[in-house]
Amino acid sequence: MSEDPLFSLPVPFEEKLTIKEVIMALPNDDYDISTILNQMQEEYWQGLAEEEPAPKELLECLVFRLGGEQYAFETQFACEVIRVPKLVKVPAVQSLITGIFNLRGEITAAMDIRPLLDLLQPEIGATGRIIVVRTNSFATGILAEAALGVQGLSFESFEPAAAGLSGGQLQLVRGHFSHEDGTITLLDMEALLSSPEIMAGEP
Repeated sequence: MSEDPLFSLPVPFEEKLTIKEVIMALPNDDYDISTILNQMQEEYWQGLAEEEPAPKELLECLVFRLGGEQYAFETQFACEVIRVPKLVKVPAVQSLITGIFNLRGEITAAMDIRPLLDLLQPEIGATGRIIVVRTNSFATGILAEAALGVQGLSFESFEPAAAGLSGGQLQLVRGHFSHEDGTITLLDMEALLSSPEIMAGEP
């Protein structure tokens, strides 16, 4: 003997029903329609909440240390990072140039840009590096107290440069990123590489 069904649909079997119509056909003593609909709605919104957030827009930068602080610029401007080689002093040149060095047959200036940014100038020690940057017309090396590597910095944490910065910083700084390791200042490399101080110092 076949068991009685739990419920019978009040329409011919061949007719197709929507989910809502099926629920409406259930006996009221066994199913609370409002509860079921509310539960379905909660599950829908919970599913949306559990979706992965959109990826953050990042700016790929080379991060380094100047004056004890963290600075960065876009990796597109950097050719390479090298240890500080033996620098040959050149007389009667501006103070930004600490010396010149041979970069695979190309005479390149090593520049200390910390005075341009009104920064402290601790001695360049064993962790010191030269960041080689290149424009369409020349290459130059920027002295750094340390190179901290390439990082993706989120635009969500970026704040444009404030008007209260000093003259050199205001012209050469685009803004700041708030990072878990502290504030990272983003340099305006186009402005830096076209500045009269850098252009005049090229050999």
